[in-house]
Amino acid sequence: MKIQAIAEKYLKQAVAENSCKRGGNVIIMNPQNGDILAMATYPDFNLNDPRNIENLGFTEETWDELTSEERNNKYFDLWENRAVTRLYEPGSTYKLITTAIALEENIIGIDTPGQFYCSGSYQVADREISCWRKEPHGTQSLRNALCNSCNPAFMQLGQKIGANLLYKYFEAFGLFESVGSNIAKAYPGTYHELKSIGAVELATTSFGQRFEISPLQLITSVSAIVNDGILINPRIVKQIENIDTKSIDTVEVKEVRQVISEDTSKKLKNMMQSVITEGTGRLAAVEGHSIGGKSGTSEPPIFRVSDGYTSSFIAISPIENTQVVILVTLYDPQGGSFQGGQTAGPVISQILTEVLPYLGINSGQNESERESSSLMYVSNGIGKTVAEAKSLLQQLGFNVRTNISGDENTVIVTDQTPKSGVALEKNSIIYLYTEENKIKNLVSVPNIKGMSVTESKRVLRQSNLNIEVEGTNGVIVSQAPTYDTQIEEGAVIKVVIKEELRDGQ
Repeated sequence: MKIQAIAEKYLKQAVAENSCKRGGNVIIMNPQNGDILAMATYPDFNLNDPRNIENLGFTEETWDELTSEERNNKYFDLWENRAVTRLYEPGSTYKLITTAIALEENIIGIDTPGQFYCSGSYQVADREISCWRKEPHGTQSLRNALCNSCNPAFMQLGQKIGANLLYKYFEAFGLFESVGSNIAKAYPGTYHELKSIGAVELATTSFGQRFEISPLQLITSVSAIVNDGILINPRIVKQIENIDTKSIDTVEVKEVRQVISEDTSKKLKNMMQSVITEGTGRLAAVEGHSIGGKSGTSEPPIFRVSDGYTSSFIAISPIENTQVVILVTLYDPQGGSFQGGQTAGPVISQILTEVLPYLGINSGQNESERESSSLMYVSNGIGKTVAEAKSLLQQLGFNVRTNISGDENTVIVTDQTPKSGVALEKNSIIYLYTEENKIKNLVSVPNIKGMSVTESKRVLRQSNLNIEVEGTNGVIVSQAPTYDTQIEEGAVIKVVIKEELRDGQ
């Protein structure tokens, strides 16, 4: 439930911040047993009030203008689990599958220089297909091509593999059939028929365009890649207990098949880590944790141009003994960018920053590093007199604010913002409340994305808000809560800072 809440929180924020016209979804999966740890879609609805038209963006007047059939279609679209039912062109996240096939078949080495050349486009039959980036990538190894998400390189790789071999592995990954998840309407992908694959279809398929799969299919396939090559069916329910008889039916973990070797799995995870440290996935990094991933930006299908771009990012952690795979998919973002590395990447970082510690996956930061930090943990002032609580918190270097009526030596603190246990810089603001003075002032969160840490601290301090920083250098790429949210004075705004990313497909 905790992981589901984290996923829902940051998905809703991402859809709002990036003005995603068709919403988005998040899936978090344990690749070792197929367990779905979270599956969220947005916009969502209240199960207790499923026909609330405000969730659909309608007023009573505009709703009345629809026919009965149109209303039903709107409801059904809202009620669907779009992480399972919504097919989309996966784009560059699919390059992980193409790479896995090439490595498994020993078609190419990882770091052999000059294996591919990108001039900014690639001639295929009678068609010139562009790379996503205007500036050519030049000569590249396979690792370079994956880090750069270079389309011409993967078109060249697709030619080396060939359609027959590609489709053999697509079938082995289970991409031609409904995912065995016991979830209603778990649709199979829609691929070209093998007999109709020409040079152009082979080229676009190799880098994840002009066919459609569901988010659940993609994350299941990538989970197989990082699970020593073993494909496991997703498991949404672990066991069912009969409350009358107390009998328990367990849903067993189902291993489907070995798709690639353990050696190939290790190689690809190492390459995925390079995407985070050197390539288009830098905004998805989580300080202190080993993360691998791949960004994706896909054009709409030619028969549904109005769908707009799809921005996505798939990530794994840790690199060794991988326990978490996460896929964030954002549909038709209308903000400053539609590139997956720039829009979905920061969402990955936000979610994993909370999920990994919750799962007990260590950051690797040792005790001496924590002790040398300039942060101080907020102590608990609740239950103490106002005078005692103020003295305790002020000794730690915090700026304590109260609006107390009565004798501070006798009046008891009943609440505080922020709560104890939060690590904040000295001079951060702590508000104390008593039963007689418990009304909290609300303030609007300012927009600090793109600011430096120094500038954001000044802006937040003006609103009587605190800051918690993830990262060391760069500008703020995400904030939570998002701007214009109403929160109480003294609350903590969590921000992620990264070096500015100019190209992030």
